[in-house]
Amino acid sequence: MKISLVTSTMNRPNQIRELLESLKAQSVVALQIIIVDQSTDNETEAAVNEFKAKLPVEYIRDPRKGLSRGRNLGLGRVTGELVAFPDDDCLYPTDTLERVESAFTSDPGLGVYTGMSITPVGVPSQGRWGTQPHVIDRFNIWTSQTSYTTFYRTETLKNAGVFNEDLGVGSGTIWGAGEETELMLRALRQGAKGMYDPALRIIHPEPLAIFDATALDRGRRYNRGFGRVLRLEKYPVWFVLYMAGRPLLGAASSLLKGHVGQAHYRLIAFTERLRGWADRLT
Repeated sequence: MKISLVTSTMNRPNQIRELLESLKAQSVVALQIIIVDQSTDNETEAAVNEFKAKLPVEYIRDPRKGLSRGRNLGLGRVTGELVAFPDDDCLYPTDTLERVESAFTSDPGLGVYTGMSITPVGVPSQGRWGTQPHVIDRFNIWTSQTSYTTFYRTETLKNAGVFNEDLGVGSGTIWGAGEETELMLRALRQGAKGMYDPALRIIHPEPLAIFDATALDRGRRYNRGFGRVLRLEKYPVWFVLYMAGRPLLGAASSLLKGHVGQAHYRLIAFTERLRGWADRLT
């Protein structure tokens, strides 16, 4: 099956080189690799040009800012039967596209296929993950996907729509994440079948290795976006309290262990998820 990949990036030429190297090593080659560049210099374009003779790379310069905006721009150029949105700092193991192609080929009814995020040493990264394969629903979706571990049948996205540009990194709003979850929830509502497979693993660094001011600020924006999606999707109050309560309990546990930075981050997650959920819809 023909696979298109869309990456939105800004001022990260070294990461783009590493991503493209991992795509060059794939056992199944992508039909398209669309790089949407929102950088303030020309270094990313130079990095992409290094691969134009080796990979089917398409470069787009985008003067706007925002991860969702960049992905939507790239999505408009997609011609493959399958599409995914690798982060500029993630890496695909060599059998990733082969595994994805096999999953969709063996199940013609499959609309979404997702996997787990791991660090370069194989430890799960970017939150909690399910340990067993399962069909994705609106309750287990939170431990079943993130943007760069998700592959869509292109027809599924034609029905579901595009990323919500009010959500995500660089959106200009207070909701700094959640766009990938909101999009998948729309796809599921349209009747798409989603499968989570923990054997599909995408490499991505753990952003919370250090709980510094940058990490805490990121936590505020990301978790408020998390709460916003809970509100947009009209989750029941009991589930909102459960999703907010988990980091609160985690904060208490971290504090007892003397992990003050981690406790602070988890307390932020608790408060911002509730704030995001309380934000009025407009």
